[in-house]
Amino acid sequence: MNLLLCLISHQHVPNLLPVHELRPDWLILLVTKPMEEAANNLIKALAIGGLDYLTRYDMMDLGDPDSLDRTKQVLKAAYELYPDADWTVNLTGGTKPMSIAAYEFFKGRARMIYVSERDQSKAIDLSGGSPIPLNHKISPQEFIAGYGFDVFNPEAIRKNEERATRWFDLAVEIAARGQESDIRGFLGKLFCISQSKEGRNRGLVIDESDELYIMDTELRTKIASTFALSFKDWTLSGTLDKYAVRFFTGGWLEVFSWGMLKMLEGRGLWDCRLGVQVGKKGQKLENDLDAVFMTDQALRIVECKSGGQEQDRRGDNTLYKIEAIRKQLGAIKVKSYLVTTSNNIIDPETKNVREHLATRAKHYDCTIIDPEKIFRIAQMMRSADPGVSEKISELFNIIRRS
Repeated sequence: MNLLLCLISHQHVPNLLPVHELRPDWLILLVTKPMEEAANNLIKALAIGGLDYLTRYDMMDLGDPDSLDRTKQVLKAAYELYPDADWTVNLTGGTKPMSIAAYEFFKGRARMIYVSERDQSKAIDLSGGSPIPLNHKISPQEFIAGYGFDVFNPEAIRKNEERATRWFDLAVEIAARGQESDIRGFLGKLFCISQSKEGRNRGLVIDESDELYIMDTELRTKIASTFALSFKDWTLSGTLDKYAVRFFTGGWLEVFSWGMLKMLEGRGLWDCRLGVQVGKKGQKLENDLDAVFMTDQALRIVECKSGGQEQDRRGDNTLYKIEAIRKQLGAIKVKSYLVTTSNNIIDPETKNVREHLATRAKHYDCTIIDPEKIFRIAQMMRSADPGVSEKISELFNIIRRS
């Protein structure tokens, strides 16, 4: 029997990856009392990733996590349960006394491995063997589950992405031309109609009396064909469901952001998802994440803010919200991005992101993608510039490991 011993801490990724690679027959989870929930979260995350260990593990409580002697006693008891097993010991998690005790006890008895926080693509064999490749790519659901959270809306995510695939070309057009008076007037008018008729919840029936018009023939035709609208002269009419209304009243930026990240899937990032609801079952608090993706075995969160954002003139509130979500997860290496068309974040004198926002974003490990960068990426997409993928990678700091 192949057996893997895991030292459990809040960070589950260094334990999850070797399980996927080694596929042991049995797990021994060494825990302190506060880490029992983390151990259960690990088992749940493994199940989400297709590995069922619900009946194939022992959880062993140390009692005193700072006692080397007590830790060695528990390790000895675990070893005596399975003396004929082929043991592998992952020294990455737990407390320092747990790691020291495990190393001292299992030296000469088991293969010992370690997963570096800096490079989780391999496990180092401390027993002198070759590094073990860690090829499993963790999904957002597995990552979030390891911290005790759930993704509540997988079916809605699928439908979000189906719609976004159909609407992405139009989102690129809006991003590239969003400063033109014609498109700004159209979006502003539709926003006002939506507010008066609760269009984001009910959808809208547009008729000629709404005077929703756009002068540009090419753009008007694209909008009409994408959403099955008709037009007479310059005026559009027809029915928009609530999802279409949400697209025109800000959701286009989420579609644009998701679509440009999808271009990089398989090239340094994976599992880019749109409109993800995260929370804990039985608790009312939920977080709506505009987009998420995985890179370097860690979650990335994308928050999108379109329009003028008059309710947040200094741009502080959005950064606070992003940081609150990131801290709530309690995960290391999670980074965030604010993709915004709001000029509130720009210093009118320097033309750069306001200094206080840039400082706070750096402190929060949040990258701000400002209106000018959005415009340039959209222009590159419209012209099929071959360098657009490299530019997107640069904006999101995506590193493709060999």
